[in-house]
Amino acid sequence: MTHVILTIFCIFLYLYDVESINPPSAVLDLSDKFLDVKDEGMWFVEFYAPWCAHCKRLHPVWDQVGHSLSDSNLPIRVGKLDCTRFPAVANKLSIQGYPTIIFFRNGHAIDYRGGREKESLVSFAKRCAAPIIENIKEDQLEKVRILISRNFQNIIFQVKLSARSQPSYIFFGESSGPLFDAFNTAANAKFSVARFYSVSSLKEAATFRQRVVVSKDNEEIEFNGEIETLTDWVTRERWPGFVQATASNLAEIGASGKLVVLIVSSESQKLNNTSPIREFHKTAEEATKELRKHPALWNRFQFAWLDGSDLASQIQMAAVSEPHLFIFNYTSYEYYLSEDEPSKMTIKSILTFLEQSAEGIDKSTIIAFGGRHLLTRIKRMIFELYWNVAQMFATQPLLSSCLFGVPIAFLSIICYSICSADFTVDRDEFYGEEDELVDDEEGVENEHPETDDDHEKAE
Repeated sequence: MTHVILTIFCIFLYLYDVESINPPSAVLDLSDKFLDVKDEGMWFVEFYAPWCAHCKRLHPVWDQVGHSLSDSNLPIRVGKLDCTRFPAVANKLSIQGYPTIIFFRNGHAIDYRGGREKESLVSFAKRCAAPIIENIKEDQLEKVRILISRNFQNIIFQVKLSARSQPSYIFFGESSGPLFDAFNTAANAKFSVARFYSVSSLKEAATFRQRVVVSKDNEEIEFNGEIETLTDWVTRERWPGFVQATASNLAEIGASGKLVVLIVSSESQKLNNTSPIREFHKTAEEATKELRKHPALWNRFQFAWLDGSDLASQIQMAAVSEPHLFIFNYTSYEYYLSEDEPSKMTIKSILTFLEQSAEGIDKSTIIAFGGRHLLTRIKRMIFELYWNVAQMFATQPLLSSCLFGVPIAFLSIICYSICSADFTVDRDEFYGEEDELVDDEEGVENEHPETDDDHEKAE
């Protein structure tokens, strides 16, 4: 009996250890059969390679994402797929790098390009899982507006949104007709980055005019263009008037179809009341509000600010100091500079610079710097290498010195050894004394070689 109890106890300890070492995960390990089910329901999938360092850092976060979405009771299945084991899936889905994160919603694939924190990933998944167009009543509209205007609040489907980063589009009127069809098309194209609402009236439908507005920056902007251009308008109004640009979202901001007016400032300096950077940032923010009063400029330019000058320096391939302002075209990677000193620019001078730049771009009379030409790309690669090394020495001088100094020291020793080595050949090393005597005897014998002519003369 004692042996039986002891055996059961050992089995219990073994199972406990296995459970503690390999805790249960809400993330499914997918195979090539995923291609057969990816169009069924909603999937949030990480495509990875075992040798990828970024993938290894993401794995524990991805497990947390799986548990969080599982606890939210949303119909989202979280999975991961090893592309080295199932290359056919990677080829079919055009996976180019690792890790790649994609949300699949009934066959519609949405690439994730944000940060790799748990909160960002979960928020993205919940936005993608929410209804594409949420139908609400007219008496609920004010409540929705209040919820939208608050930052990071729980909105209906427990989706955390921020009105300053996630605009919301609202359709008023009967859910039918050409305008609603265009609104539905735009919602299907952009539902992963914005919220779409349809408001039905409690009054007579005839007195409730069909219209579309976007709610952002605590304001509502109405769409007044042609119905065919509604999707393009949604894309242009994707961002708030003055958004923070980073290396991860700059491409998406540039994809709005607008030229990006980048303001180089500093988050820390904005809190300093006596800093000129703070004053310049406030001036740029006021210029953004004034820009809304000029529809031609508003449809052409998007204001954004950079925390620090690193990204601006990489774009311009030169050291940029704060404060700074320039216009950036992400499509062509060209940028335009103002002749005025940024710290002395006013709201009027900023708007004048934008007007002159728009006219100069249309007439090809303004100088464009940068670009995507071959020589410019080579120059940018060299500068980025130099900039990264310089930043390493600026932030970690001791570690960088060891990282670069040790290999350089070894190479120097090897080069010195090669250059100082004596490669002259000593004859004695190859020929002994006996070989030399043989050579000498042959030399003596050949000093006066006998010929046939000599014999004839002797005769």
